[in-house]
Amino acid sequence: MFLRRAVYYWQLIAALLLPLWLFVGWGIWGGGAWTFVGVVVAAPVLFIAILVVTLIIYGRSEVRAANAVSWLDVALLALWHLSIIGLGCFGATGSLFAMLTVVTGLAAFWGTLWQLVRGFTRRARQTLREFEQLAGQTPPRGHVSSPEQGDVYVVYESRDQRRA
Repeated sequence: MFLRRAVYYWQLIAALLLPLWLFVGWGIWGGGAWTFVGVVVAAPVLFIAILVVTLIIYGRSEVRAANAVSWLDVALLALWHLSIIGLGCFGATGSLFAMLTVVTGLAAFWGTLWQLVRGFTRRARQTLREFEQLAGQTPPRGHVSSPEQGDVYVVYESRDQRRA
């Protein structure tokens, strides 16, 4: 549970730090001017992508209730964030890490979106079941309960065509 909560709080920090890491890595390990242009383009895109995935995760009620992400989120985010860190090292495997960053980013997006939809449908089914259960317990039309149960007022409304 500690790791899942740590990742829950790390997400917003990562949205800021990981794009900045690309600039730091470019400054440390160097790169040409075209690499810097690539970093200037990639950093805002990466910021938005991480923020979108974070908001999808925060959109799930079970995540907000527990203040912890799921184990699938931990795995997807760990792979994605590690690939971004590898990308920021600008070594000989830069193109491999770039491809890995894109693939794991897409996997994180679709994995978190799938969990959001699955949780929503599960809650919708549960609500519908409760509604149907309550609908089955309502008294028939025109039924007035006894005074011990409390007063029930039945109001019938119809449109009278003659008054119009």
